[in-house]
Amino acid sequence: MSRLAGIAAAVAMLALLAGCGGEGPAPAQNPNAARSEEVVRVGDISVRASAIQAKQLSPAIAQRYGASHDERTVLVVVSLRKGDDATSVSVPAKVTVTSVDLLGRKQALSMREMRDGELLDYVGVVAISPPDTLRFDVKAVGEQGQRYTLQFNRDFF
Repeated sequence: MSRLAGIAAAVAMLALLAGCGGEGPAPAQNPNAARSEEVVRVGDISVRASAIQAKQLSPAIAQRYGASHDERTVLVVVSLRKGDDATSVSVPAKVTVTSVDLLGRKQALSMREMRDGELLDYVGVVAISPPDTLRFDVKAVGEQGQRYTLQFNRDFF
């Protein structure tokens, strides 16, 4: 083994050990974990969107959001917030989301409001046939006609 390969192996081992925290084996990695949420800022408004396979959620959470707890259902959550993260408030909007797979099949998601105390999110589900890649197009129109758009891709396995 070359010196460079030995160093790379040692660094990889240290990274694995650091991730374990002495609590047993590290959990399986979600391929979308590094990009679980997309954010676009327009002025003092943040539009956040995430898409996750419902199977990765607990059954109770999937049920709460109205999603079947399986690998063929993706839950999409969109929120609009005004202000910084610590003091942000929800911004009501009309939210539409469409998804397109690699074969060009388009689905319009039925988005509904979901409140948790003072926070307001918009949630919807889309059916997939894993493995699949979807492009999501998010459009939101605020109460005073402000328009926000966000696009992102996700791979599902």
